[in-house]
Amino acid sequence: MDFALTEDQTGLKAAARTYLEDTYGFERIASLADEGGQDLAAWPELVRQGWLDADLGLAELVLLAEEGGRVLHPVPWFATAGLALPVYRAAGVGLPGPATLADGSGTCRATRRDDGWRLDGAVQAVLHADVAAELVVAARTPAGVALFGVDPAAVSVSARDGVDPLRSTSDVALADAAGRLLAGPPSAAPLLAAIRSRATTLLAGEAIGVADRALAIAVDHAKTRSQFDRPIGSFQAVSQQLADGYAEVELARSLAYRAAVTPSTEAVACAAHAASRAAVSVCETAIQVCGGMGVTWEFPLHRWFRRALWLEAELASGGLEAIAHSLFGEHS
Repeated sequence: MDFALTEDQTGLKAAARTYLEDTYGFERIASLADEGGQDLAAWPELVRQGWLDADLGLAELVLLAEEGGRVLHPVPWFATAGLALPVYRAAGVGLPGPATLADGSGTCRATRRDDGWRLDGAVQAVLHADVAAELVVAARTPAGVALFGVDPAAVSVSARDGVDPLRSTSDVALADAAGRLLAGPPSAAPLLAAIRSRATTLLAGEAIGVADRALAIAVDHAKTRSQFDRPIGSFQAVSQQLADGYAEVELARSLAYRAAVTPSTEAVACAAHAASRAAVSVCETAIQVCGGMGVTWEFPLHRWFRRALWLEAELASGGLEAIAHSLFGEHS
């Protein structure tokens, strides 16, 4: 099967890179990260540029996620497009703004009352709950899992410490919180499973962008840093590490693109494993190539390494098991 990008996809990727690189330089990312904030003022521009358009397929979204990873895009686009948006589309209602998903299918319950649905329970580590215009909460009803829109003002949101300040997570507690039904049983459970697969594929694309940018930082350093009157990139010990990093990025990219085009369980698991591994490994290589400067707070590389570690944690569950099952069957 041909996985080459179409002309439209190439143009989308190039336009996204131009916009993001012009908007988010190293200094701006550092400022937002140190303040622990999101650039919510940029949300209308994303909408205008079509980052949430209904005609974008999974392949196009992966390309946008990849470009977002390259600059550590400080906008809750992944939480919205990857997690919450499919629910609003399935319900046939408009997106209220930046949104996120709180998967309380095992910890929250919903009860029908005369004045509507009421939710009780708690969900840990909800991505960008602190800036969402609405939370999509998965909760159990007597008939099965359902998905509800909940006003953040109706719940308790407690910030958690994390490795990446640009990826804030919060614990959400619901006590008799009003919710509007977006998807009920039996359709909510398969929709939730599809969202998990979609989110994993988008995070794999983001991990490629993180690895690609870390590699670019290391290559630029290797070209300009000299030892013994020669750029350090001319030394085999350095060039070989960079070449290995390039091979890792390209392998992960091909697997992520395959998962976007043919999103089987095996393809998504392979993409998640390869991309998260490449992100961490290439960031570690880049830090080593940059030497002592690579571990200083002022040098930007540690911010990409933080995102790589966050992605590794998010993509860790189930990938190897799914790959083993596809190779060895039920006995794996």
